[in-house]
Amino acid sequence: MNNKADGFTLVELMVTLAVVGVLTSIAAPSFRGMVLDTRLSTQANDMLLSLKFTRSEAVKRNARVTMCRSSSGTGCAAAATGSASWESGWIVFADGGVVGTVDATDTVLRVQGALPTATVDGAGGVADFVSYVGNGQTSAAAGGTQVGTFSLCGPELTARRRKIALTPGSGWVGVQTVAAATTCTSA
Repeated sequence: MNNKADGFTLVELMVTLAVVGVLTSIAAPSFRGMVLDTRLSTQANDMLLSLKFTRSEAVKRNARVTMCRSSSGTGCAAAATGSASWESGWIVFADGGVVGTVDATDTVLRVQGALPTATVDGAGGVADFVSYVGNGQTSAAAGGTQVGTFSLCGPELTARRRKIALTPGSGWVGVQTVAAATTCTSA
């Protein structure tokens, strides 16, 4: 007859728990970084989707369609000097009146609420709005091509940023991953 019990000893269990604890403490920071990076990519893709929607609606309607900064979801934010923050949200609207302003006859086509964890900086010609005309090209209020860059940063400035640049002459936009910086700017 064998009185030996099967299973783990207390020492074996404690060693296993210690190893699991060390491995978890090593993996947790990189997992957090991956989650933040994925979240920022998703929010950059939301902005890119809105820009592409704006362009496609302008071509479909053969008329000006504009995307502007908006926290209310009904009108554009006040004009900014230099660069401007877009993380409070934006709207896309059929722009038949004053360019970059929601007038009584304009129709809001899409509303994007605030981005919960990103800082979005628009610089150059896109500080306040992006406007496409019927041929799929960007067009500034005074005419001519609208050129500018959006920079999206997560809550930790040590993480990689996303950059969306409007390409002059083609209307094309795309997301580019760029190195971390101490400030969230479009430069």
